[in-house]
Amino acid sequence: MPVRQRVVLCAFVVWSVFVWGNRISNTLRSDESTVSKTFSTVLSIVLLASAVAVLAVTVRAWRGVVRDWGGKVLLTAGLVTVVVWLVRIPQIALADHDAGFVIVHVVLGLISIALAVPVARIGAAARRAARPRPPI
Repeated sequence: MPVRQRVVLCAFVVWSVFVWGNRISNTLRSDESTVSKTFSTVLSIVLLASAVAVLAVTVRAWRGVVRDWGGKVLLTAGLVTVVVWLVRIPQIALADHDAGFVIVHVVLGLISIALAVPVARIGAAARRAARPRPPI
């Protein structure tokens, strides 16, 4: 795996652990309803698990290539992250929050998307490379 891909995947993992680990911490200390706390915690755990899966793929392919299963993991983790933030950014922006809160969360979301897109691209490329080629 090229160094650039390793850097992108590791940055995605570190960023995801930072964002979703803090979200769990904030949720547990908040005065949200039990339903909201449960949803936020479960979503955060799913996204943390996807970061751990990306880390596993990265470690396994460190000196080699990302295999088909790893491509699926990377593609899924990247797409799920993008979808979550494409939903959350408007929800946060349209809710009754202070401007600073909205700005911080929009920036968190945009950074997450900026890291998730190349992760998904690496995964898609690995999937394409793993497809059998028809004989000429």
